[in-house]
Amino acid sequence: MSNTSLSPARTIKSLLLTTIIIFATMTIALPALTLATSVGFQFVPLVSVAPDDPAGFTVTNPACTSPTPIHTSAFLHCYTPNDIYTAYNVARLHQQGITGKGQTIIIVDSYGSPTALQDLQFFSTTFGLPAPDLTVINPDGTPAFNNAQMGIQVGWAFETSLDLQWSHAIAPDAKLVLVEANPAETEGVQGFPSMFKGEAMAISQFPGSVMSQSFAVTEQSFCGGSVLSTTCSAATTQISMFNQVYQQALANHVTVFASSGDSGTANIERAAGVSAGPLLPFPTVQWPSADPLVTSAGGTWLQSDWKWDPTVTTDTFNSCLASGASFNTCAATYLNFNTGTGRTEAVWKEDWAGIATGGGRSTIFSTPSFQSGISSSLLQGSRGLPDLSWNAAVNGGVLTFTSFAGARVGWHIIGGTSASSPQLAGLVALTNQLAASKNKGPVGYLNPLLYKLPSRDFNDIVPLTFGTGAGVTTLADNSELGTGIPGMPTTVGWDLTTGFGTPIADNFVDDLVAAL
Repeated sequence: MSNTSLSPARTIKSLLLTTIIIFATMTIALPALTLATSVGFQFVPLVSVAPDDPAGFTVTNPACTSPTPIHTSAFLHCYTPNDIYTAYNVARLHQQGITGKGQTIIIVDSYGSPTALQDLQFFSTTFGLPAPDLTVINPDGTPAFNNAQMGIQVGWAFETSLDLQWSHAIAPDAKLVLVEANPAETEGVQGFPSMFKGEAMAISQFPGSVMSQSFAVTEQSFCGGSVLSTTCSAATTQISMFNQVYQQALANHVTVFASSGDSGTANIERAAGVSAGPLLPFPTVQWPSADPLVTSAGGTWLQSDWKWDPTVTTDTFNSCLASGASFNTCAATYLNFNTGTGRTEAVWKEDWAGIATGGGRSTIFSTPSFQSGISSSLLQGSRGLPDLSWNAAVNGGVLTFTSFAGARVGWHIIGGTSASSPQLAGLVALTNQLAASKNKGPVGYLNPLLYKLPSRDFNDIVPLTFGTGAGVTTLADNSELGTGIPGMPTTVGWDLTTGFGTPIADNFVDDLVAAL
């Protein structure tokens, strides 16, 4: 599908992008992302920020009401740290004093945020968390913040805020290290990118830590040029260079996470000669999430004490928008919901915004030994991802506070697999604290241990049906609406959309420590 022929859902995504929403999954060419051959590919943050209600629009019982300064959303739900603690049994660990004390979480982002610390402090104070301990590493000098660069730096500032605040929420006593890369210095395959230089520095300084990477590039982007291909020798060559950092992490017992992506199996080739597109005409996955030395963090749609109940189809919703009606008018039937329904968790696939969890088979990496227990007919000789998941929904996103220039000051509802990776990193920081109390070393390379854990440690994600009447919808794969690219099926047990599912935190931590 040409990126000039957009479905209504992808048009919505592009519209949301103009206000730094669904930033990582755009399919239109933007001048600031046009890359010359001398520059190479460019990483993008996998952050998805919910749209605000129109000015003056109010409902009696909004889906989300934030803390002060109060922000409401009529149809899009939001979660506080306590909500997530309850949904994933993190609260039980905190009650036992397992809060990440003595552990370190490394967050890696380009540009960072000029208000990262003060926003993190406001978040902590609001939710009664300990004062954060934050160290910033600038491998190529402090990046200059410019909110006029087509939203690129604002997108990374949202990403940075999300990563710091929600890794801190899960492991509130862990030390945070922010690598603020300056990609203008050594971007692309011609030099060692700034963020990987920063990662190497952080891994060296903080052995035994956990690292979260909420950025990605399609595997095929390493091929370069304008020829779209499934794989190429250049990809193997370039990735082997970056892989040195993950080998360093392995040697220093650092656990490495990366987000699996927000476009399902429909991705673009961000490479020399290609201007932020077009869609690759076959299912693809993202790197570094695909690297076997990295734990791939997929996404789910957590609905806690509410349940999506659409009464119209996605096509009807899109037709409503195409008629010129407001988003909230059209959402009233499509994003309809019921309350008091307990806990529901589906594969992350929100067709109203054209977003879905990344997942599938790598074209670069073969099946690693730790996946030998997964059906060979499913993996087909490839590295399969994601490995496990966490809530990544926008309708049901996490509350994040920002005050940097270029965006509304206040609380935002944020989702994307960018939310999955830092929270899972926080969970491993809790594991490392418990391990240390038992005179054991840190988790380090997680994947070989992860694939030996019992089923009691996960919420298995299976196909689920929502809606009433014409709106009945089954979420059973990670296809991105409107692309024509087939998704991977969501099934009982491990699958190529959510991996093992989401951790039941207390069981997961206890059994992971026992496996060390």
